[in-house]
Amino acid sequence: MGGVVGKALRLGLVVLTVILLAGCWDNLDLERRALVLGAFVDLASSSPDKFELTLEMPILRRMAARPGAGGGGGGEGREETLPTWRLTVTGTTFAEAMRKAATRSERQLFFGHQKVLLIGEELARREKLEEVIDFWARNRESYLAITVLLAQGRAGEIFSAHPKFARSVSMFLQEQSERQIRTSRFVKHNLMELFAALYGGRDILVSRVRTVPGQDSLELEVSGTGIIKEGKLVGWLSPEETQAALWVTGEGRGGDIIPLPLPEIKHIFTLELCNVKNKIRAQVKEDKPEFNIKLEVMADILERIGFTEPFNPPILRYIEARAAEIIKKRVEGVVFKLQKEYQADVLGFGKKIEEVQPRWWQQVKGNWRELYARAPVRVEVKVKIRSTGMVS
Repeated sequence: MGGVVGKALRLGLVVLTVILLAGCWDNLDLERRALVLGAFVDLASSSPDKFELTLEMPILRRMAARPGAGGGGGGEGREETLPTWRLTVTGTTFAEAMRKAATRSERQLFFGHQKVLLIGEELARREKLEEVIDFWARNRESYLAITVLLAQGRAGEIFSAHPKFARSVSMFLQEQSERQIRTSRFVKHNLMELFAALYGGRDILVSRVRTVPGQDSLELEVSGTGIIKEGKLVGWLSPEETQAALWVTGEGRGGDIIPLPLPEIKHIFTLELCNVKNKIRAQVKEDKPEFNIKLEVMADILERIGFTEPFNPPILRYIEARAAEIIKKRVEGVVFKLQKEYQADVLGFGKKIEEVQPRWWQQVKGNWRELYARAPVRVEVKVKIRSTGMVS
């Protein structure tokens, strides 16, 4: 009897080992999958009641080849040599469009490696973004760290540009988004962050993608942001305005470059903002909100033109004062634009009021945009030069 039990146990272990080595029963070989790198969504040009979906997928045998080879002419990064396949379909919902796409691909679509979701301008202005991204938020294959961006114009037309080094448009957009550590000219948001903000009823900034003229063809640029108010795109901030907004919210990662022309002494300096400490003080006076923004900036001098004298304390104090003036003016400009033109609270002023005056906030939150648009905002900026460079 014991021998029979022992044989049964050994047989069970063998079967279990085979199952573990073979993988999951429903696992598909890589050769049978179409790996979606990016999804580009628009309103359908043929019908305003339908969505247009373009999927970018790698052709793996060409992805591993030397760039520019096997494509039949052209140089590195040209459209005819990009090792990707683009599939465009339409549908009344994105789920329906996905099912149509499945009928046109001999491989099963797989979204576990998706890098970006790019939303066209017209779609973002007409439909609430929480409804646009709903399919990806619910799809069990979706990666919640997918980078979400807005296209200036149609998302599908982004493919008219030609990345010079990236192996796909999706990979280019993802790699550019990762460079926020060196600049605040855009802001990186993933699917989970955007979903949480939208369902929390918060206004938010989302990075902008657009095509720009290049030497030989159109090129892609990730800079500036779209203003999302009540879930919809209402306008754009320039790269410089985006920098100022992120200094206020504390989302700037450092590395920003500020040209500092001083025409009165015929000099130009370039400052690198190494660290920006932000503080927003909110209060309610006579039943009206007020805000004070305080920025403390540490900066290095990266470059000087037309200035050959050694730096001394008076000239450094002068540079710091002028830099503070420029930064203050830019912050005041973006605050005015957001308050007066859009009434979009992407800087989080309402949240600050809720923190310091929760009871008053409950009484006025339904009328917050009107109060926010009239609220006085004072800006204070202090700049400290940390380094003047090795030669100084």
